[in-house]
Amino acid sequence: MYQNYFGFREPPFTLTPNPEFLFLSRCHQEAYAHLLYAIESRAGFIDLSVYVGTLKTTIVRTLLTLLAP
Repeated sequence: MYQNYFGFREPPFTLTPNPEFLFLSRCHQEAYAHLLYAIESRAGFIDLSVYVGTLKTTIVRTLLTLLAP
């Protein structure tokens, strides 16, 4: 329904998060920067704990695509 009406190339709502649709607010940018810094500096264990539905999985998937060789 949404795909035809808005002219989307792919379905906007799927079960798995799609990093292509990531919009980083100021808080999301800060979380992303902290995770990237921790990975690059080999900080060890990294914990990102926030409420359900706040793009944690999408941010991590975006990091994985950035870091994939």
